[in-house]
Amino acid sequence: MSAVSKLLSLTSELKLNKSYVQQIAEVIAAVIEFEVAIIDNNLEVIAGTGKYQSEIGFVYGKGSITGQIINSGSNFVLDDEPLNHNICKDCNQKIICKLKAGILSPIIWTGDVIGTISIFAFDDREKNELLSNRDKLLDFLMKISALISSKIGENEMHGRLSLMANQFSAVINSIVEGLVTIDHSGFITHINKSAEKLLNISTQQVCGRHINDIFQGFSVPKVLKLGQPYVEQEIQYINKGEVCLFISTITPIKTNQEIIGLVISFRSIRELRKLAGRLIREDRKYTLDGILGTSKTMTILKQKMQLVAATDSTILITGESGTGKELFARAIHEESHRKNGPFIAINCGAIPEMLLESELFGYEEGAFTGASRGGKPGKFELANNGTIFLDEIGDMPMHLQVKLLRVLQEVKIERIGGVKPVWIDVRIIAATNRNLEEMIKEKLFRSDLFYRLSVIPFYIPPLRERKEDLMLLLHHFLDKYNLILGKQITGFTQEVQRKMLTYPWQGNVRELENAVEYAVNIATNDIIDSTYLSSRVNDYFEQNASLASGDQPTLAELEKTAIAAALKRFGSTGQAKEKAADSLGMSRSTFYRKIKELGLDTKFPNINKLS
Repeated sequence: MSAVSKLLSLTSELKLNKSYVQQIAEVIAAVIEFEVAIIDNNLEVIAGTGKYQSEIGFVYGKGSITGQIINSGSNFVLDDEPLNHNICKDCNQKIICKLKAGILSPIIWTGDVIGTISIFAFDDREKNELLSNRDKLLDFLMKISALISSKIGENEMHGRLSLMANQFSAVINSIVEGLVTIDHSGFITHINKSAEKLLNISTQQVCGRHINDIFQGFSVPKVLKLGQPYVEQEIQYINKGEVCLFISTITPIKTNQEIIGLVISFRSIRELRKLAGRLIREDRKYTLDGILGTSKTMTILKQKMQLVAATDSTILITGESGTGKELFARAIHEESHRKNGPFIAINCGAIPEMLLESELFGYEEGAFTGASRGGKPGKFELANNGTIFLDEIGDMPMHLQVKLLRVLQEVKIERIGGVKPVWIDVRIIAATNRNLEEMIKEKLFRSDLFYRLSVIPFYIPPLRERKEDLMLLLHHFLDKYNLILGKQITGFTQEVQRKMLTYPWQGNVRELENAVEYAVNIATNDIIDSTYLSSRVNDYFEQNASLASGDQPTLAELEKTAIAAALKRFGSTGQAKEKAADSLGMSRSTFYRKIKELGLDTKFPNINKLS
């Protein structure tokens, strides 16, 4: 239990309501003219009048009358002085006590005694009056005790309801979807923070207004009458002349089977498109089929990778930066029997040499100054039963190359500072953009390690060597950023296509994606022309003016060839068309549009009849 919880558990219910019980004590004293004391189950004076007002905060002993009344839970009338009464024999205050008589009643809440309320006489006149009216006064105190209990219960319930309301409000305002509640007449009663943000409006501005003032065309009577939830309905909101589209779900609020209002939850269609695009990309991202490329070299490459994915042989992937070496490595892992195991990637060139060994092989506690308590496993241990991807293997220092070679040979590692070997079961995929064979000649890379790593070598060709894939990637990235940015750009001008085809793309696929993202971001028309290309691309053609107008095939020509080949390969059924579009990295709508634009609907006359 925390310190705060302990403190709260020691704080009595009477003390939590001390302002109220003090008012009760003062009212009683004013009516019956006896001194009043209200003491809690910790024997602390919480409220009082006269002598007891100065004792507020004083704690009596367990032998006091109050202590015994709390233990017994019974009413009690003190009809003699404490020195003469047996109940006061153990009280540590009896010698100095000035009481002549008293009436005490327990305060009971939820079955437990939480304190007492008492009236006392301090002279013979008060004693005679108190004892002569003892039954009436005792009945009066019992009713006051019940009143106090009732008030405490009310405050407790109010506190719980307030807490629940605050928790409910926090939950509602943490929801990403906008929420609007309306009554049976269609007037808005509440909106959450997400709705305020999506509608660019405050709660004060919208509450009390009719829902049709916000969402035009929203049919309140129809929804209220049917009483059925509406799911994924499109609604419009006009903000400063701009039309915003939302997908909404409408749920009736019922009490005793009567609809008393509605809850409307909604999300921006633009945000949903972004989410859908992200999910689609993630679903396709790490499979060989999801890697775009229909050129002969890429098709053969993916077929070979598919074959070796099922084995545990070590693979070396080479190729320029930006060709997607890690993407291929992940795809191989996902196609292998290790796909349920971890895929651990480490860039051997991005980690300082002094830290690389501990990152790869881990260390034991006390291996060096600053070593974590208990030690730390390395990437090889973390990749056990899975795949480890050693990127930029050409940047690995020579002394670590020796240790890696030993790992490959013995299938075990030793942590830094360790004395026991750790057996591992991992598949190693290495990658580099450097020429390892040239490095071997320059004695910068070990030849024995090279041959161990390159059991199955793969070379990823640069984009400039597979221009037929450029068209697929262009439209894939166009569709992607149309979705993310909420644009509806239909394509590229002939000039842009020619420039894209001629540009060398030293950064390969990564650079191409960046170029398309830049163009879609700044484009204001529905087609991308040269003014939307990055300065790097345009500057290249300014410096090489003759390159932009060569006799090379245009992207349209390459597109036509690729689409025709896909149709020929997959056929003309509806399902075949979807497979053809998917193999080209195009959406179904883009695929149909391209067929029509490129005149393939005449070459394949049944294409327009397909569902």
